Amino acid sequence: MDHEPIHEWFGLSYSNYLVLPRSVLQSAPIELQERIVACLKELVGAFGEDPFGEYRVRRMEGGRFVRDAFADYERGRRKIQQKDQKL
Repeated sequence: MDHEPIHEWFGLSYSNYLVLPRSVLQSAPIELQERIVACLKELVGAFGEDPFGEYRVRRMEGGRFVRDAFADYERGRRKIQQKDQKL
């Protein structure tokens, strides 16, 4: 298990989930969005109709709940600036 890519990506954390804000995903270049969607479709195909279920997410910092700037994705209108890009 120590050499599995996902296990290594999570590192030494105790995290059980990877949460990706929709606004950040929608702000990625179209080519990257297409690759992510293709991978998600492949994952769903490998495990069945809905391997993910439904979750509610709350942002935490330092063990405390904090305001989540991404909680409202603004119906796809919000774009997050990438570090090497100007909107």
